[in-house]
Amino acid sequence: MVNRHWLIWPMLAVALIVAGSSLCHDGAPGVAEAGAARPRSGANRVPPRPFICMYGHSDDAGVTAAFWKLIPRFSVIEGTSSDAKFIVALRGKGCIYAAHVTNPVNGTAAELVSLWRKPFENTLTGQLPGGYDAIAIDELRANPDGSVQSARVCQALEDLRKLYPGKQIYAAATWQLGREASKYSRQLRAVYRHVDMLMLEVYLRETRRAYGYFAAWADQLKAVEPGLLKKTVYGLGIAQRGYLYDDSTDVGFFGHLDQQFRSIRTDADASKMPGIMFWVYYRSETGVTPGHLARLVDHYFLERKTDYLGDGKAGQLVGNPLFTTLAGWKCQAGEGGSVEQFDYAAITGLQNDHDDHGWSAHGKHGLKMVRGSSPNTASFEVGRLDPRMIYTVSAWVHSDKPGRHAGLRVKGPDGRLIAEEETGRAGRGTQWNEWTRLVFDFQPSQSTIHIELHDTKTRQGAVLFWDFVELETVYPAARR
Repeated sequence: MVNRHWLIWPMLAVALIVAGSSLCHDGAPGVAEAGAARPRSGANRVPPRPFICMYGHSDDAGVTAAFWKLIPRFSVIEGTSSDAKFIVALRGKGCIYAAHVTNPVNGTAAELVSLWRKPFENTLTGQLPGGYDAIAIDELRANPDGSVQSARVCQALEDLRKLYPGKQIYAAATWQLGREASKYSRQLRAVYRHVDMLMLEVYLRETRRAYGYFAAWADQLKAVEPGLLKKTVYGLGIAQRGYLYDDSTDVGFFGHLDQQFRSIRTDADASKMPGIMFWVYYRSETGVTPGHLARLVDHYFLERKTDYLGDGKAGQLVGNPLFTTLAGWKCQAGEGGSVEQFDYAAITGLQNDHDDHGWSAHGKHGLKMVRGSSPNTASFEVGRLDPRMIYTVSAWVHSDKPGRHAGLRVKGPDGRLIAEEETGRAGRGTQWNEWTRLVFDFQPSQSTIHIELHDTKTRQGAVLFWDFVELETVYPAARR
């Protein structure tokens, strides 16, 4: 994993650790590098309880305000902030800020210690007494036992712990350390002795729903060191842009996450793990996803429940989401406008996916609107909804020129508006892709709704391209 900076591909995750016994830190102390400072005891080695870590904070505009909405529920914040007021305020809430540090591929033990210790020594010109309370190492890699780099990393962890016995050390790790744990037993045992929390990546796309990994990898870790389960959390992929996991119209993404939570909480060994981690906040749909994750956290970890939060089906409810034909879609062209199916092969430069790797395939066709003197609409009816549940609806849109307006509405069977979202960014997309997503939650008033795509506010002659329209059940309205 990699975090946010001007020239570094960012990452984010959220880790939760619920109440449990104190973490074990046995093993012989390491030998500090020559010239290293004297050990510092630190103020508090025990992580917060419950420990819910939001990975990937930065000082970018609006980020801190968004994080405050989840504090103190999210009791550990990881990131690159140098805002001492925010970090000190977190301390006042009983929360911890963990400074992001990297793990250079070929770093020596001395170089790694020098890099990882910097936040512990950084008082932000005296505004942060004692320096940062914790670091999060991004990331431990597939360096097998016996390799030079495995030995370097293990030595660095040992030396860092000797220097800072009272500071907290967290480390993310790639999937190989779980799937083939025996090949990386030296790093894993170093984690057990010297690291406070291992965040092991199990990133499952909707098109790769390998829920059995949670049980199987817990068995692998237990075989290396049984006590490691109590200081390991799984990392779930929540990215919905760029390098994404929300990549199929066959599955509801939040139902997919619900299933992952339940798989962990109902397995005999994985359920012993003290929490969970998420990758990555700023690549998620931040208007809806963090709130959904918080409810999953409440349900499975704080309330200790093992039934599904949602309906347990993980279904996607739009019957023709990729416009393979126009079946089910009621298309209404405005005066002088048009609404029709288009072929991607006929549109030069228009990608039929909305991610970095082509995982979110749109198929061969989409829906094209050309604005006339009055608006165009395209609507799809969905029935058999439960008015007691919250739903999430979304659609991806692109345009002939940057900055076009586009809208997504949900209406009742009587035509009354239930909820809507508009954008003026169609054609601009994001740093990862040219497509723009409209997405929001709503509660239906009746069992039937109409999803409506429209170009009401865009100018005459503007062209919009629509695709990948989804609707899914999320959670009971009583939990809103």
